[in-house]
Amino acid sequence: MKSNFMELVDKISLKIGVDYGLSTVDTLGTYPLQLAYLSFFFVESGEGRVSIDFKEYTLSRGSFIVVGEDNIVSFKDCSDTFSMQCYLIRRDLASDIAYVLPNELFSYLHYYPKQQFRGEDMVIYQMWQSLNMHLMKHTITYTKRILCNQFQSLFLTLSEHVNYNDLVIEKHYSRQEELCWKFWDLISKHAKAHRDVAFYAGELFVTPYYLSQVTQQFLNYSPKELINRQVILEIKHYLVNTELSISQIAEVLHFDDPSYMGRFFKREVGINPLEFRRKR
Repeated sequence: MKSNFMELVDKISLKIGVDYGLSTVDTLGTYPLQLAYLSFFFVESGEGRVSIDFKEYTLSRGSFIVVGEDNIVSFKDCSDTFSMQCYLIRRDLASDIAYVLPNELFSYLHYYPKQQFRGEDMVIYQMWQSLNMHLMKHTITYTKRILCNQFQSLFLTLSEHVNYNDLVIEKHYSRQEELCWKFWDLISKHAKAHRDVAFYAGELFVTPYYLSQVTQQFLNYSPKELINRQVILEIKHYLVNTELSISQIAEVLHFDDPSYMGRFFKREVGINPLEFRRKR
């Protein structure tokens, strides 16, 4: 059974791929939450405890949590004054946010989903939150782009404080987890030129069937879905940030012809590349 968590207080729902609202002790319940593709929670008042994948963490003002739809999250023992800011980010916007982030950060947040703001960081976060509220309540042409930049800045700032070497030393991945991270890293490096699962399976010295089993188990998507998502991000990047023609983008990304890339993009996104460029 899932908590009716999506009925947030003062909820703002934007077509750009994010819902925002406040959650209190009354809306949380004790059942596992129905999470978005990416969820960011910030505790603004009160105290409580959260269980993330059966590991418990203590929460207080300034605590924040970053979790995905495959995490098992439930709250308990929250005080009457407990209040939490919630960003529920859907897949497309989450993918845009993740595009510039280091792969190691996702590994770090997998093992350390609960973080804590203190001192000056709290002041910076409040300014960050104030700008977000202004953007969401006064929707403008570039709201999605600015919100994407906002979250990228937040996560990149967090990344500056992470000692990834310690993470590698202290944590030991299972073979399957390690395979997933290696596959994800290969996609980020080779998706421009290689869209076939067999290439990545060969680089990882496993069969395509085994790679599919592992990614479905740990990432909830097939290898082909993950590859296609990265290719779409690459196309979007060139459409938005360069003046390259559709033909030139198709050549950079090793499509046989521009029309095939256009059909691929429309199948995944719902509109053709030129429409997407005009809207952006």
